[in-house]
Amino acid sequence: MLNRNVMLTDTQRFLLRNVSIIVLGLFINQMLQTVGSIVLARVLDDPTKFGQVNLLLQIFGMASLFLNVGFNSSLIYTFSRKPAEALQTNFRVAFFGSSLFGVIFGIILALLAPILANYYHLPELKGALILSSIMFVFNSIINIGVASFSGNRDFSVQAFFMVITTTLATSGTVVGVLLPIGSLNLLENISLWMSVGAILTALFIGWKVERVHNPKWFGGIPMQEVKTMLAYGLPSWAGNIAKAFQQPFLVMMVGSSSVIAVGYLSNGFRITGFIGIITWAFMIVTFPFVAESAQDLKESKQRGTSCVRYNNIFLYPLTALICLYPDQINGFLFGESFTSGDSAAYIRLMALGVLFSSVGRLGGSILAGIGKTKANFWVMIVAGIFVIAIVPFIAAKSPVLAVCIYTGGWAVSALAMIGFFYYEKFPLDWWKAYGQPLLPTIGMMAIMEAGSFTKGWYPLFIVAGLVGLLILTIMIEKRPHTGTDIHTTAAR
Repeated sequence: MLNRNVMLTDTQRFLLRNVSIIVLGLFINQMLQTVGSIVLARVLDDPTKFGQVNLLLQIFGMASLFLNVGFNSSLIYTFSRKPAEALQTNFRVAFFGSSLFGVIFGIILALLAPILANYYHLPELKGALILSSIMFVFNSIINIGVASFSGNRDFSVQAFFMVITTTLATSGTVVGVLLPIGSLNLLENISLWMSVGAILTALFIGWKVERVHNPKWFGGIPMQEVKTMLAYGLPSWAGNIAKAFQQPFLVMMVGSSSVIAVGYLSNGFRITGFIGIITWAFMIVTFPFVAESAQDLKESKQRGTSCVRYNNIFLYPLTALICLYPDQINGFLFGESFTSGDSAAYIRLMALGVLFSSVGRLGGSILAGIGKTKANFWVMIVAGIFVIAIVPFIAAKSPVLAVCIYTGGWAVSALAMIGFFYYEKFPLDWWKAYGQPLLPTIGMMAIMEAGSFTKGWYPLFIVAGLVGLLILTIMIEKRPHTGTDIHTTAAR
């Protein structure tokens, strides 16, 4: 009887299988980045140098957001609906358009290098940013290659590419510290080795694209196709910038007065990044998954509801655990010397920021899947406007308050995204999506909090809370009326 009640539909199997693949890839990515940070923290053993390196990496993160001008998201959309057309024309347009923009962007970054070095009072930053221009050109190529596999829902290859990219980038960071070259300073060494990693990654992905897809690399670049791809891709590109710039922007503002605080914040983002991979995985799977059924809005709505529901089943309890035990996690990973008096506040606020941001991030992917890309942009503008307008004036004096504003912006954006679902006349089943997944997490937290008053028995209550979470989740999922009833051969 139990087996019959918990039998998965085609949609549930599709989501859980492919999200698991992406989560594994993202988890390995996050683990590699975290291990890289741990190695740097232990080797440098200097909060100032550690902060400088993390400031450079945050600038790289911010700069990476501006690549591709929407060609990659447009290519994913075309691959999901018209794969033959994508191979004949769209891939070539996206490849050359993104490469050209990568060159232009690299030149702009090199010209801005002296200004940024002067702003942060860090002369070593100038040469590092000039060298990094090479990396961004090849990152543009990497993004297009990855998009071709995401568009045809080959998520295992995409996850593998993520791991390869992060492995080489993180290795470049560590090697740059351990093996200095000639007269290059620490930051320049890191940029040089990260650029080498980007070149190797681009060559490997290009070879894989040729072997699997065999696209038409050379030929004309029809301007009408360029306009069509940009018309779809630019709002998504702008939305992606708006949704992802807050974190590096926040760290960069704090870094203008204290590179030591940058290290503390970066460690907090490393920790909360482990829960953020849940939503990123669902975003990657959701976009082509919903786009495939865009002609049937009822089915697309069911698919969107399922994506949000299962995202929250995993995200809620992980967020709760980080909020309950922030200092313990931070101290275990990075050492007591990187645990400040405000570290718990940073980590709790960042974890809640990830939770709130999941509403807008995943909601934007769902609406983009049915061809509605404006919400993805405007909702993220709502999230970022508070950070841009307020954080620069208070970050130096109160980093904790700056992080509060960062989290508050995401909370407001979550409400805005729900409003956009009604505006587009595409509301989800909110109780299934957000209400039911919360119940097991509330039960888990109640048990654990009760155990905090028992002292010696506390570990048993932690175990009981986790067991209770699992049991309550299974009880809710096995109820026949809670699951989706989508049975489609397209979800394979």
